[in-house]
Amino acid sequence: MIEILNELVNNRTILLAGIWYAQPITIILIVLFFIKSSRDERGRAIIGKASIIAIIVFIFLINFFAKISDCIPINYDTVAFCVQWIYDIVITVEVVAILIYKKIQ
Repeated sequence: MIEILNELVNNRTILLAGIWYAQPITIILIVLFFIKSSRDERGRAIIGKASIIAIIVFIFLINFFAKISDCIPINYDTVAFCVQWIYDIVITVEVVAILIYKKIQ
């Protein structure tokens, strides 16, 4: 399992895919923050709930990264990969949570 994880975090193609994925998902999140329906009390509550979920995911992923850093050699590519994909996953969770909460309410 560690060997597979080591190969994954040192793969430049997956790192570049994460970089390109981050750009549109970040723009989507910014748009969701500034649309008119997000500026009222209900919209702010939705963003708050989604942010709590994203923070929990962030804490879990950072702790996971700290745990695996003992098992794999750390270099620039490894750190860049982990930081980029932690960012991508947290932003995706935030966007999905906002969309789900908007659909529910």
